[in-house]
Amino acid sequence: MNRTAKLSGVLASLGMAAGLLLTPAAASAEAETALTTLATPAVLTLDVGSHARNTPGTTTLAIPRPGVSVNGGSWSGSVQFSDGSSTNFCPSQTVGLNSRLVKKLTVLASKASWCP
Repeated sequence: MNRTAKLSGVLASLGMAAGLLLTPAAASAEAETALTTLATPAVLTLDVGSHARNTPGTTTLAIPRPGVSVNGGSWSGSVQFSDGSSTNFCPSQTVGLNSRLVKKLTVLASKASWCP
């Protein structure tokens, strides 16, 4: 019976140690999700409506539309036009698009090198 009690104590200690080792990783994933959730989206304003992205990635328009502006929100990225050229934006920056035909909005996962 004494051996059983010692074995139970050792197993309980190992379980607690494993739980402590796993906690920081879980907390880190939760913090990353919270940051993404709290971020202000990048907003592409077109002649008719707008598109907002609150996660990294690309939004491709089925039909290119005249662009009014892009506001970076908490993100940086670029807007690609139907002629193949593009313009960049940084967090909290609003860039006028002068009615050029917009094809894609790309939001980067980290701050772009061209941003201050």
